[in-house]
Amino acid sequence: MKLTGKNLARAVGAGLLLTAAGWMLAGYPGHRLHGVALSLLGLAAAGVPVWLRLGRPGSTALIGRWDRHGRRNAGTASLLDIWRTSSPWAMRRKAAVIRPSLASLSWWRRLRVPLKTFAVPLAKAGQQTVWTSGEESTLRIGIPGTGKTAELANRVIDAPGGVVITSTATDLYDLTAPLRRRRGPVQMFNPGGLGGLASTLRWSPLSGCADPATAARRAADLIGPLDQQGAEGARWAAQARRVLAVWLHAAALGEYRMADVQAWMADPDTAREAILTALKTSPRATEMRQAAAQSIDMSSRTRDGVMLAMAPALAWLTLPSAAEVGDPDPDAAGFTVDELTDRCGALYLLGDDDGTVGPLVAALVAEIAHQARRTAAARPGGRLDPGLTLALDEVALVCPTPLDKWMAELRKRSIVIHAACQGLGQLRARWGADGASMILNSAAAVLVYGGCKDAADLRAFADLAGDRDEVTETRDAAGKVTSTSTRPVPVIAPAMLAGLPAFHAMLIRRGMRVVLVRTPIVWKRRDVRRALKQAAAASRPAKTARPKPAPQARPKPAPQARPDTAARPVRAAA
Repeated sequence: MKLTGKNLARAVGAGLLLTAAGWMLAGYPGHRLHGVALSLLGLAAAGVPVWLRLGRPGSTALIGRWDRHGRRNAGTASLLDIWRTSSPWAMRRKAAVIRPSLASLSWWRRLRVPLKTFAVPLAKAGQQTVWTSGEESTLRIGIPGTGKTAELANRVIDAPGGVVITSTATDLYDLTAPLRRRRGPVQMFNPGGLGGLASTLRWSPLSGCADPATAARRAADLIGPLDQQGAEGARWAAQARRVLAVWLHAAALGEYRMADVQAWMADPDTAREAILTALKTSPRATEMRQAAAQSIDMSSRTRDGVMLAMAPALAWLTLPSAAEVGDPDPDAAGFTVDELTDRCGALYLLGDDDGTVGPLVAALVAEIAHQARRTAAARPGGRLDPGLTLALDEVALVCPTPLDKWMAELRKRSIVIHAACQGLGQLRARWGADGASMILNSAAAVLVYGGCKDAADLRAFADLAGDRDEVTETRDAAGKVTSTSTRPVPVIAPAMLAGLPAFHAMLIRRGMRVVLVRTPIVWKRRDVRRALKQAAAASRPAKTARPKPAPQARPKPAPQARPDTAARPVRAAA
């Protein structure tokens, strides 16, 4: 007999009746054992079918339950799924882990802590808000104009602690800076002079390079990921990293500047004596001088290949605006993350579309991440409290950092990444196929916006959504339904995904099925509109009050003599 829902109910009902009868029979003298035996038999009759239907161990039963659950919701996440994984209740369960300072609070006081201090309201599915925790990184994929920046700006405003923002335009700064100034210091690093905004921060890649380990790390940050170079390019880039690390170390020890390093690259033979002399004070003088001599004395063909691989890392020095903010005096203080982590500061880094200043911006962001990791390791729980947010818009253009490693590693330090790109092809071009796959896998939530025209990418996202069952009807010539059949179809077809309207996306969330969501629009927020109005009013020139002219006394007209009534002629009587 098939164990359907109706048969299960009958079996449970019969078992409960036997249990009740046994309990009553046990009350009569001399029938206690009979009653107990009958009750146990009834419990077995009621429990075994339930165990077979619901509690049966093994993957078959589990997959069957998941499949039935997915069919009931057309392959999308149900309200229960969202509540279980992405509701405020689910976020509060992780609050003490994300923010160790909350662990000492009672559960009642912890409920009164604002939810946005350790969680992120990502989007809305119907009337239900989908949240992600303060340690979960997210990724946005979509062409320009679909709503990525409008959603990412909310992450900047709602960041509970410090925030680092990268972009190729000034819109994020214009929308969010007025509100961030109310919470902490705001700084600008604009090496490309984008939008005419002046840089308030100056930072040189030579900062800290007196340490050989820092010089090696800085060279890797300037050269960028090796996966984007190809097999042959990766070999040259690896050699360029080693040479640049030695030269940065020598420049820091000799109190040179980045312009000098660029001159060394143009003529290494002339720079030989300066480099070797500066390395005499290195803590590893022998090894470093040997490596420097080897980098200069290599064959001309090999050296040209290494210099060619090193050139993009220093190309920003050709821009006067970039050289001004990225190559300050050696005595200039280096950047520290104290203003970000301890004072809820905001740092805006603007880049260009062609990627000329990209290595400089990437090196600064990598330095911030490195210092933040070291700061978090010394804090309770090994985490920043509150966490640090990296809002990386156009991450493949502005900030070619090791994002594939950061997305999985930094979450343990409460350093959350909210990245945005224009497509999977952009990720593959920057980090390679394996790196792009790691970025997708490490992101706890992926927002896929509409407008994509790459059929392969659309099919890949549709495959992640899975299939659902669609009932089709067969009709005769008169239009009468003669039979029905079921066929599997994609939950969301590639054409439907490509045609999503602006500010709508398909959410691929860890722990639940896909769901279509509406992403927030920053300029519709009440606090943003109010801040923009106040900023516009403050930027307008004050109106000067015009002096009112003194009132002039008007001359009074001379009184006119009224004619005497007595002198009027008397009308003759009729």
